[in-house]
Amino acid sequence: MPAPTNPTIGYFTVIQDDRTGWTGGLLILNRGGRPVEFQCTLPVRPSRAHEILFGSTMRDHLIGEVIGPMLVSKCRTPMSLLCCDQVESLALNSRGDIPVALISEAAEGDEGPITSDMLMGASQVALVNATLNVPLERADVVEGLVKSFEDMPDAIEPFERIREAIREAQSQIARAA
Repeated sequence: MPAPTNPTIGYFTVIQDDRTGWTGGLLILNRGGRPVEFQCTLPVRPSRAHEILFGSTMRDHLIGEVIGPMLVSKCRTPMSLLCCDQVESLALNSRGDIPVALISEAAEGDEGPITSDMLMGASQVALVNATLNVPLERADVVEGLVKSFEDMPDAIEPFERIREAIREAQSQIARAA
């Protein structure tokens, strides 16, 4: 895959709040780390029946099968690479041509920080101040792509921008209600 002329990097995360529900955000940045597009979902609140039926797989379902695909499909800007901080997001690798990488330094799961033994079958690629975990079959493509993003000031910080933007959107909704 040749390097795109205007590569973009996406950042995807989901926030779970007992009061509001599950809200996903997707921030797309240019080579220098500036925003190109932002999308977020309205909060998703599973019913008690959903919680019972999905059980321990609810988190996997919401992040990797509901919220993530919805946000990616809404994007108008083509992404070269999609970075995530939740292991459940790696399910997006099977849904398209965009390589999906888990950033080790930002990754957290239900049980706390993600460890390398939880990511068997993943290759590690360096991006600025972060380690990307990518499926072995996508490692060569990602290694070629990260060279386009060497000017980014920080590869982890965009997740905080998403969380802040979601909190701001939620507070605006609360004020309007």
